[in-house]
Amino acid sequence: MLGFLNQFAHKAELRESKDEILLGELVRVASRKGWPTISFQAGSDRQRVRFLTVGDPLLYSLFVTLDRRTGSGMIGEKLLGSKATLAFSAEIKNRLADPDDLVHMFRTDLANVFKMPVIGGVKLNHELNSVFATVTKIIEIGDFVLQGQQGTAQLQQMLDSTVGELRSKLEPYKKA
Repeated sequence: MLGFLNQFAHKAELRESKDEILLGELVRVASRKGWPTISFQAGSDRQRVRFLTVGDPLLYSLFVTLDRRTGSGMIGEKLLGSKATLAFSAEIKNRLADPDDLVHMFRTDLANVFKMPVIGGVKLNHELNSVFATVTKIIEIGDFVLQGQQGTAQLQQMLDSTVGELRSKLEPYKKA
């Protein structure tokens, strides 16, 4: 009887920890690319990690924000699955700024005021010498967690394609 209760508690703990496991897998995938983790921020169901994209000719850093939406309870996971949003935000640094850049920056920021971000759409943002491109994806955590090499390969493919998409949007804004 005690073993059954311990097994039930273990399954509940595992179910509640899937988002942390996914974040750990992301850190592992990024470290294989040579990108060290330089920042962690964690809340109850929201974690944010920042990677320094060492060796990348365009990107300076990458933020990944994991916000768990469903699946922290047994009934919710059975009915809705374990859904989360992953927000990827790539940053480039421009060390020099000229007045034309500031005009272009204000033009982009004004367009962002009237633009509603759509899931999967890339949004650009300027902050003095940094330009950010952000995209949000809705995922099923179970597709990537506790799936062995298959889950890791899917996560690697998603990270590569998303960073490639963000890189293509940021390329015109990079100054020498």
